[in-house]
Amino acid sequence: MLTFGELFPIAEDNLIEYLKRKIQTTDLKKHQQIILEKTERNIRNPKPVEGLKQTTVKRTFYYDPSISLAKDLANDKGKVFYKKGTMVNPLKTMKLSQNLLFIDGTSEAQIAWAKTQKGKLILINGNPFDLMQDLNRKVYFDQAGLLTKKLGLECVPARVSQEELRLKIEEEIP
Repeated sequence: MLTFGELFPIAEDNLIEYLKRKIQTTDLKKHQQIILEKTERNIRNPKPVEGLKQTTVKRTFYYDPSISLAKDLANDKGKVFYKKGTMVNPLKTMKLSQNLLFIDGTSEAQIAWAKTQKGKLILINGNPFDLMQDLNRKVYFDQAGLLTKKLGLECVPARVSQEELRLKIEEEIP
């Protein structure tokens, strides 16, 4: 057998043996409790939506949800019901069932405004569970600001309602 360089014995621990030792020295119940507490903290206090401020000047604008189809849409039997390039507005077939109310749940003024409004309450900041208890109504959270970005919101509180085939967005002064 030919040797072309110096050989060294393997210095690393066997992975299976290392994991066995790690499990034996870890307090699994304590570790599980730490994970549960961290998860609950994150659920009760979701990361606030960035870039939104409190309304200082009332603003009304509109959002058209129409899209141009990138490909043909067909049913399960292959029958095309919309061709590629067709403009489709979902509000033609599905209406907004109730207003959407966007607020900062840490602002007393915005919470007071929300109490006077009807619609789905969507937080951009704050604890949805505490607010749900305080208001005795369902509260949602705009995770990662998906809705506010899509709608072009810059300020809260804001009310989104349907007006014909567009969404009317009103940024209100609380």
